[in-house]
Amino acid sequence: MKKHIHLKIAVLRKKRNITQQELGDAIGVSYQTISKWENGVTMPDIGMLPELAEYFHVTVDELLGLRPLEGEEYLPAKTDTKEFWALKLDYLMRTRKNLWNKDYMKFLIEQVWKLNSPVKVLDCGCGYGALGLLMMPLLPEGSTYTGLDFTEELIKEGKELFLRAGIQGTFITSDFFQYQLSYKFDVVICQNVLRHVSQSEHFLTNMIGHGSKNSLIISIDVNREFECDGLYVEGMEYSYLCEHSGLKKVWKKELESEGRDYAAAIRTAFCMRKLGLEQIEIRMNDRVSFVYPEMDAYEQQVEDFLIANLLNRDDNEGKLERTVQYMENHGMSRKEAESFLRKNQVLSDYFRLNQGMVSYTHTLGEIITFGRKG
Repeated sequence: MKKHIHLKIAVLRKKRNITQQELGDAIGVSYQTISKWENGVTMPDIGMLPELAEYFHVTVDELLGLRPLEGEEYLPAKTDTKEFWALKLDYLMRTRKNLWNKDYMKFLIEQVWKLNSPVKVLDCGCGYGALGLLMMPLLPEGSTYTGLDFTEELIKEGKELFLRAGIQGTFITSDFFQYQLSYKFDVVICQNVLRHVSQSEHFLTNMIGHGSKNSLIISIDVNREFECDGLYVEGMEYSYLCEHSGLKKVWKKELESEGRDYAAAIRTAFCMRKLGLEQIEIRMNDRVSFVYPEMDAYEQQVEDFLIANLLNRDDNEGKLERTVQYMENHGMSRKEAESFLRKNQVLSDYFRLNQGMVSYTHTLGEIITFGRKG
């Protein structure tokens, strides 16, 4: 990937509230030269870069736009907005169908949660109701399902899928933080929500508020560290696939800047205890996908995996550069951002060059945390 230079001279000069003439006088060049630098007509001589960097108290990389400036405006991920999820139906459809082994959900319902009589279920941040489609046929007859989500496109899809499956369900389009339900539920559950919201503890508090006495509060979420170590592709170096040091900086930045907690899954039990839940337990989802050429629906499995992980795209240089800048804004160095994208390209190329012959195992490391409301 080519390194794109975006001189920050104009930004730094305006921060100092000085004119082009004043900057030129300070470093011994004309204001016309400063103007040409700022407008991209010419570049400073390489020997001038350290002097400019020292003048503005930044590094040369920051001056050249290869690293974000300290205090540069943070661009939130916006994963807790309906506008973000309105565009994610295809992603959700491709990923949710490979999250669970049906027999393990049956085991949880019957042997762990002991839901042996009809229950009222509230699915918080339900999306298109994937969890309801899985759970309702396994729950005792007479159980009811209510799905709540703020994304109209996902709710519409959920209603159609439930109708086609012959499953009764109620869907509500609303912001979970604002909607007031007039009745309580026996099971209040969310799946892959807490790591995307900026107020995970507040979200969990609201979930508890919708539960009846002795209700079961369940949070299912992916642990990002486990997820990054959860892919092995036959013929590729496993340690290379697991490398994600740059992502750790992104997670830390997002937690500090917008409250999005990459470790929400592994922290949930502590939060539940703090909020007063009892009989708290943790399980791991047992789903591990083993995909190989001789299996049924192999091509569909591979397509879903590549598209869900954005490995099917052929981005141009401009789009790749915008992605690098976004990652820099979220804490990565340019080297780390380029390395991350390069690894994705290597993985994509491997699947393309070995089309129809690639075998892999994949697991997300989902953590299932649950407790009882006293």
